[in-house]
This record gives sequence, C-alpha cells and structure tokens, in this order.
Amino acid sequence: MPAREQPTARQVRLGALLRGLRGDRGQSVVKTLAWSEAKISRIESGRSSISADDLSRLLDLYEIESDDLRAYLEDLRRRGGVQGWESDPALRGILSPEYAEFIGFENDASEMYNVQATVVPGLLQTVNYTKAALLLQVQEDLTEEEVEKLSEVRAKRQQAWQRPVPLTFWGIISESVLRHNVGGEAVMKEQLEYLLELSRRFEKTINLHILPEESGAHAALYPFAILSFPERWEPDVVYIEGLTGTRYLEKQNETAAYGKLFRRLLAETLRKRESRQVIRQYAEKWS
Repeated sequence: MPAREQPTARQVRLGALLRGLRGDRGQSVVKTLAWSEAKISRIESGRSSISADDLSRLLDLYEIESDDLRAYLEDLRRRGGVQGWESDPALRGILSPEYAEFIGFENDASEMYNVQATVVPGLLQTVNYTKAALLLQVQEDLTEEEVEKLSEVRAKRQQAWQRPVPLTFWGIISESVLRHNVGGEAVMKEQLEYLLELSRRFEKTINLHILPEESGAHAALYPFAILSFPERWEPDVVYIEGLTGTRYLEKQNETAAYGKLFRRLLAETLRKRESRQVIRQYAEKWS
C-alpha cells in the first residue's frame, strides 16, 4: 500500500491505538503475519493505510475480542483516508502539517481543555482579532492574503459548536488577555463582547474561566490544549504551540500530567458567572 506523505489525523490515531495494542509483540507480527518491521512502523505512524483484512488479522493476533473496539478501529480505518477541509490544496503552504493535523483531531474530539496566557483561544476569536493577533506573532513575513486565509481557517473551526454533538470547550484565560491591546479598542471590544455572546449562546458547551492576575498559579501558566475523544479506548492528546513550532504529547504519563495541571489551574480561576462579569467589565473599558 502506498505511504502518505502527510497522514490524516484519523490515520495517526488508528496507528497510535494499534501501537498501544501491540505492546512488545513486534516480533510476533513479523513472524506470524510475515510483515516487515518497516510495514508495521508505517502503519503505526499513520504513513501507510491498512486494509480491512490486515486490520482483522492484526486484531486476531492481539486477541482483541471486544466487538465495540474492533468496530471502532475499523471505522477509523475506513474514514482514515478521507481528507477533511483542512487538507484543501488551496491551504497548502498556509497551514503547517502540525496545525492541519490538530484541526483533524479537533474535528473528532468531544472535549477540549485549553489554557491561554497571552491571547484569546483561537477557537473563540473574531476574524478581526485573529488578523491582529497574527500580525503580532513572529510571522512578520505573512502576506495579506495569507493572513486572510488563516483568519478564515480559524473562523471555520468554529463549526465545532454547530456539530450534531458539539465540542465541549473548557477555557482558562489569563485576566491579562482581556486588557492586552490586540488590534485596538474597537477590535478588543468586539472580541470581548463575542466571548460573552458565545458563553450565553452555548451555555452548556462553552465554559470560560478567568484566572485572576494575583493568582499564584500564573507561575505555571503557558498555552496548551488537551483533546479528548468520545470513546474510552482513545487516549487524550496534548497540543503545545511554541514560538518556533508545535508538538504533540500522547504518552499516558505526559497527558495525565497536563490533565492534572489543568485541574490545578481551574481551581484557581473564577466561576463561570464571575468570569463573565470580569469580561463584561473589561469590554466596557474598551468602549
């Protein structure tokens, strides 16, 4: 089967699940199924697809008896090659492979836990705020057309609220984000009012919590997002965006550590109603 230069998020997730199920039985796969180690590596990294027959043989070898788990893995396999809107050729050169993969993960995730210390979370930004934020970041060489396309991408990601089963979002936002001038007074007022609108319109699925600046938890505050999936078999994925690149964490001990950090930070935040009041106060200051 041909290898893909850029695997889809579902292929990556399927590969990660198969890697976890294999454990230390690599040589068993090589001997029993007469597969090369390279083939196993390509499948588990998502760089190669896997046929339905090969998947079934693999799960038989791993002694997977759960019909639900087998059906879930087959569904990931079947949908793995389907390219999402983030793979549109028109976006190549605009979206990094890591960002496109993140959007793919986000499209299937049931929950997101996001911490932001410097800007409004991307999934909650207005178009004008996105444009201003992009210009403030290290990508000074972005053209107007590229900024426009990236803004459209962030806006399109907000379809997550319109899904049959909407994404549940938990956001911890530093209070300093509310007073950091991104794009000018009009842009900031529009953005903060939009946060209030989203929190009202999607009361059950968008949870915004402001971390007061006087909180000691600020010492451990840096941007990250945890993505959780609806089935218990799938591990969480942690997405970290840095100054010079992005990376994912998938090992259980690593994702558990970030989950613990999120809960610790959440305990330091204001409640939802209080957070709205603070956002409203800052929105009025930007008037």
